[in-house]
Amino acid sequence: MSETEVALLVRAVREELGDPESWRVPVEFPNSLALCALNSVYSLNGRSRAGANVVGRYQQWRRDNGANPETDSGPDLIALMDAAGGPRAFALDVLDARRPLARSPRLRTEGIQDGLKALQALSILTAEDLRRTHDENREAVRRAWMAVPGLGKRSWFYLLMNSGVEDEAKIDVMLSRYIARALGAPARSHAHARELMKAVAEELGVKLRSLDRAIWLHESGTAQ
Repeated sequence: MSETEVALLVRAVREELGDPESWRVPVEFPNSLALCALNSVYSLNGRSRAGANVVGRYQQWRRDNGANPETDSGPDLIALMDAAGGPRAFALDVLDARRPLARSPRLRTEGIQDGLKALQALSILTAEDLRRTHDENREAVRRAWMAVPGLGKRSWFYLLMNSGVEDEAKIDVMLSRYIARALGAPARSHAHARELMKAVAEELGVKLRSLDRAIWLHESGTAQ
């Protein structure tokens, strides 16, 4: 990472994204690991609207059944899937979501349930647990989540961001494209792109999570 690269990206952000005070608040579910997991996995591959739709259907279904989805834990979602006949039945009958995991015939709810069970084995039951253990033992937690086929780096970083961790970004297709255009060439690696984002956030005096969201909205054509 060079000073020139950082300067180019800072200039692009200042010219194209405007005053950080005008940026939208990032999407977060600080009290619901269930919502964090659903949104992080169903928003993969730049499909933020698809993730929002799935989360919205889940929230409405829970409210219709007299529950508060904003406080659902990981074990809550696991139990709800099992009660519906398993994660496949839950995806089809409750979420009306048929999209599979990347390079897998399994539905996304199947990966989500496995991921939440892996976190549960590490005593991570809530979004608060995730934030705390991310600070204390992040590598073990990351490995547990990403050991599930189909749950890669992007879902992991977005899971953290959805839970309220502010010093992370997910380098997805939108951010990669923005960085490549600003620099005139793609970032050399995922790690290179993340270091650039961190440096730009520090230069601008903003949270990395907020910078990620602002770039994503700009690149996706969503109005600020």
